[in-house]
Amino acid sequence: MQFYERAADILRRLEQRQGSIKTMTIGNQHLKPEEKRKMYALICETLKNASALTTVVQRSRVAEAEGIELRLALVLVHDLLLTKVGLQRQGANQSLNQRIRKHKAKLAAALAALKEELGAQSNGDLVPVELRDSGSTFRHVRVNLLAATVDGVVKQFQDEGYELVDSRQMERSMAHQILAPKSRKFMRDPDLHDLLVLPSGTDLHAHPLYVGGSIILQDKASCMPAHVVRPAAGSVALDACAAPGNKTSHMASLMGNSGRIFAFDMDKRRLDTLVKLTNAAKCEIITAKCTSFLDVNPLDPQYACVEYALLDPSCSGSGIVNRLDALVDTYIATVGNQGASNGRNSAGGGQEARLKSLADFQVSIILHAMRFPNVKRLSYSTCSIHAEENEAVVARILQSQDEFGLAPAGDVIPTWPRRGLETAAGLTKDQAACLVRTLPEDGTNGFFVAGFVRQKPADIEKTKQQLGAMLATTASSETANKATKNGIKGKKRRGDAVATKAAATSTQPPNKSAEHETAATDNRQQTVPLPSKKKRSCGPKGYRKRAKVSVTQQ
Repeated sequence: MQFYERAADILRRLEQRQGSIKTMTIGNQHLKPEEKRKMYALICETLKNASALTTVVQRSRVAEAEGIELRLALVLVHDLLLTKVGLQRQGANQSLNQRIRKHKAKLAAALAALKEELGAQSNGDLVPVELRDSGSTFRHVRVNLLAATVDGVVKQFQDEGYELVDSRQMERSMAHQILAPKSRKFMRDPDLHDLLVLPSGTDLHAHPLYVGGSIILQDKASCMPAHVVRPAAGSVALDACAAPGNKTSHMASLMGNSGRIFAFDMDKRRLDTLVKLTNAAKCEIITAKCTSFLDVNPLDPQYACVEYALLDPSCSGSGIVNRLDALVDTYIATVGNQGASNGRNSAGGGQEARLKSLADFQVSIILHAMRFPNVKRLSYSTCSIHAEENEAVVARILQSQDEFGLAPAGDVIPTWPRRGLETAAGLTKDQAACLVRTLPEDGTNGFFVAGFVRQKPADIEKTKQQLGAMLATTASSETANKATKNGIKGKKRRGDAVATKAAATSTQPPNKSAEHETAATDNRQQTVPLPSKKKRSCGPKGYRKRAKVSVTQQ
């Protein structure tokens, strides 16, 4: 497959949510090293300009004239009209290039007409405002403490000609001026000890430290949850919605690869990405489980020692600046693809209904994590700026249970100045001060973090009752669905009498044993353990380090 044909195929796969932009370009094993950056740039720029390019291609009718699909026409027309060098020569189908070049005058006229209609002074004005590069976010570099030291990374950058600025001697408001784009300055982050800050646009993807796993390119806001939950070395922690894995690997880094981390995600493809990323980061204590966190039994003996929980569930993503998935979302909306969907960013019947649905899900994740009997500290975070997903969720949690309270402000990134909204959801000023917010003007993505700490012992009997009710509801729903399916099949194959018998058989209760009560949910077995007589050791000796992270099916 040649260059532009492969680019069109990547667009098709993005429409079908088969992977991320970076995975399909930078991580594409079918591309030569010198082609990867070119492909990444082409895909990103084609997605940004998809609306204008689609209009130009449709008005000129070039795709129909040459018998090529829209995706292929978009990438070809992008390079023909919107780049200085024009169509690629190396690795490209030169016959196809020539066929498109003969339409250049017609395509250029269609582009000029579109710019006049929209009042665009330049090609850049054709890009939707929300997709333009703002340059407001810094390049944050998290030092992977499993492979390097902060001092060592600082020295290497200095040896390469970067100038270290003392963040202690400057006002936060001066950071954008001092770390101006394209400058060779950097600083230690004033709030997170394992983070460095470089100018916006600094490209380190080919840097030896990044390639070797010594540094992780991760936005500062995304680094806050691990610092809020603060898992101790040798302890057991969990990441409820773990993929793609940067926060999981951050916990492992802070724990010094000592202890154990359970990482849950129900998307096998995304969990495979987590395994790849955490292995590259030299993590040895992660057990990845392909399952929904809500299907995990908190009373299962294997989770008896879990003390820390990092919760970063699906959200609206309203705080993300220049996020690559926004390019894909906008592209899909432009080309009118009906087969792709994205639960994280779907409209879902209006903004209000969508936020309510997300908030309900977020509350369920937090309450489920609080059912783990030995969890003593957890973090909750979103990449959203909406109070409905942030302060309002916190208020609901505080009102619905009394085992956990907010972590003190002094334990939640105390030097960070932007705190929660005290007017939202009726939180007090002191409660709002315990919460952290970030905005793009801070040089990060928009984000929210809250910490919860246990303030009274777990009520195991109450947890059992809650789990039993949840399992009974699930089993009842599945029984009804199975009975309906069996009834339909029976009518087609054996008649109503056989269908009735099959439905009755499906309603038989599950077997019980002396050790456990079980119920089938979503083709996975949920286990509610009865009290065990044997006390489980929670010491770090019980967990051996793994050479590599692997996925297990829950």
